Amino acid sequence: MPKYNEDERRAYAELAGDIGIRPAMRELGYPSSWASGRAWCTEFGIEVELDELKSKAAQYNAFYNDSEQIIAFQDLIADARAKQLDPDTTAADLERLAKVIKLSVDGIRLIQGKATVNAPAKANTTDEDAEKIYLDFKRDQAGTDV
Repeated sequence: MPKYNEDERRAYAELAGDIGIRPAMRELGYPSSWASGRAWCTEFGIEVELDELKSKAAQYNAFYNDSEQIIAFQDLIADARAKQLDPDTTAADLERLAKVIKLSVDGIRLIQGKATVNAPAKANTTDEDAEKIYLDFKRDQAGTDV
């Protein structure tokens, strides 16, 4: 015997069709899983819109692979750029938006296997260091300057 009767399942499905699966679960206190709620909506032929992120994930069958992560970062950059152009944006907002853009760009570069640090490479001083060590050694052995 099912835990919930047909009227309860139908009431849930109709509410979920209006406000979404999770909000209906919170409001009614049942069912205990998203999958049950989705199944009930399907059972009664009620179409529930999935949020944009789940929709994108469904298109790729698995979310958060490299390409999906890059799409998410690109969306963040586009949103931040749009907010930068808003005349009501404060200096503090601009600083936060710049950080979002930098972190997103670094994330994309990391996924692509590119450098995320802009520091210049350290010069190779192996030959000079070796010569100095050698001269110091010779000086210590001889007790004089070479």
